[in-house]
Amino acid sequence: MVRRRGVAHVAVISVVALASVFGGSIASAAPPAGVDMTGTGPPPSGVGLFSKAALAQEHCAKNGQTWSTYEGGGPWCVNPWPAGKKNGGATAQGVTTSDVKIIAYVPNDQMIAASSSPKPMNQTTKQQASVADAFKDLETAYSYAVEHNGTWQLWGRKPDIELFTASGSDEAAQRADAVAVIAKKPFMVVDATSTTAGAPVFSTAVAKEKIIVASASTDSKAATDQAPYRWNTTNDPSSLPVVTSAFIGKSLTGKKAQWAGDSALAGKTRTFGAVYPTSGVDFTEFERLLTQNGGKLTEKLSYDPAAAATGSVDFSTLVTRLKSSGVTSVILFTPRDVVKQLMSLATSQEYFPEWIYTGVQFHEYMGLVRTNDPKQMAHAFGLAQIGPYLTNDPRITIPDWYWGTTQGNTWPGALGPLEFIYNAMHYSGPDLTATNVQKGLFAAPAQKIPRVAIGNWGYGKTVGTPYNAVGANGSDRALIWWDPDTEGQALATPLGKGVWQFLNNGENVTSKYFTKTEPKFFQKSASVIQRSALDYYPGGVAPTRLPCDGCPSSGGTPS
Repeated sequence: MVRRRGVAHVAVISVVALASVFGGSIASAAPPAGVDMTGTGPPPSGVGLFSKAALAQEHCAKNGQTWSTYEGGGPWCVNPWPAGKKNGGATAQGVTTSDVKIIAYVPNDQMIAASSSPKPMNQTTKQQASVADAFKDLETAYSYAVEHNGTWQLWGRKPDIELFTASGSDEAAQRADAVAVIAKKPFMVVDATSTTAGAPVFSTAVAKEKIIVASASTDSKAATDQAPYRWNTTNDPSSLPVVTSAFIGKSLTGKKAQWAGDSALAGKTRTFGAVYPTSGVDFTEFERLLTQNGGKLTEKLSYDPAAAATGSVDFSTLVTRLKSSGVTSVILFTPRDVVKQLMSLATSQEYFPEWIYTGVQFHEYMGLVRTNDPKQMAHAFGLAQIGPYLTNDPRITIPDWYWGTTQGNTWPGALGPLEFIYNAMHYSGPDLTATNVQKGLFAAPAQKIPRVAIGNWGYGKTVGTPYNAVGANGSDRALIWWDPDTEGQALATPLGKGVWQFLNNGENVTSKYFTKTEPKFFQKSASVIQRSALDYYPGGVAPTRLPCDGCPSSGGTPS
């Protein structure tokens, strides 16, 4: 049902999510062999993470994880919750015995049109769909996974998600929207306005009223200042200055710019220039840590991202400054569209430096990198959040598992928010409060699984960060260099010429990896363009995909 609230269109989606019915003791919690408990804390009361009763459930696999689209593909197993058992009731604002009120803050039509991120899509017509329809269909799939596979334990409650459409992305609009959302008194708000930057003003205002808000705009500082109310729905932005400064300062500083495309530059000891937006990147922290790691910048060039979005930034001037300053190596803290502009302008000015990727906003996505100036990309290397292509991959998303690929409405922008909602409820236990959401997420050990990248997935100190990570992904990076001559694919990118080559067998690394030895970039013998997903399963055997009986994907009708 769609309702109007002033300038915003609002859709209410109720989830039918039945808790698993299992008995057994909740004592003697111990994880299965091989589960790394490093950095974890105690779970909230009643969660029973890895308890005997948790591990004995039908929907708990041998690896200590629940069923998702295959056995052992979900979160860590927690206590069963028999039907009819009483939970904590109204444990917090927006929480009742049976429901949890959640607001999804979503982009308006103009924001969607202006974004380079994938749009909501109708799988049948392959045309753009509405955000409301996409959320509804995605929620249907998640609800089915809870009911039939026990993927998440919701402790007798169900999320009641109400969509609130943003009136705009500027600061004034965010403040006005925050006032309207706060007045609805939800337990939690998920910011789905952007998968890369989010709405920082909106999120800060909502969290100030002691309402949980998960947004791509949240870094560790914001999360600490407004704990336990600030979280990130996508990747951990605070890892950017930590990993990048170690990479530049320890492994590249003091060495020749051997990968530059100009022989004069290639013969020089590296001098670094950084291009970065005035918001969305903690550049001050990067520079502080770079100094600690023995590096320094010759040029640091900022620009207003809002002005860049309207074409009001003269990037040619920035390129001219980099060239005139003799910068051999350009550090890219810029999104993919800005990278493309910088490279094109550099060619027009006959300037061919090293281009150092940092993984900002997935700017290394191969489908778009291939459209960059090839003369410049031949000298690109650095860090990535997107890992190598996985062959023999048994994984399938819950929406595709339920709907198939020709039915339903999909939108990647809703997946991060939905994952956060369900994981937050799963690990918090029956006493649902903001404090227990934090305690529960910090208690769950990291999962090393091949998602977007082959790295750690987890919160708090479980992923090896010097701070509490509040975004499940992105605490580490892959090492990459561009190979213009080889064919390959990655994620949804079709087979084509020009690929990222990955060092370290495609595994991600943390800041602790880097030493004074420069990684072996541009050496095919030390690189891979793909990995077998079977490497990540015991004995190299893929888990069996679970049937989705009665689902649209198997000829059934939506539940």
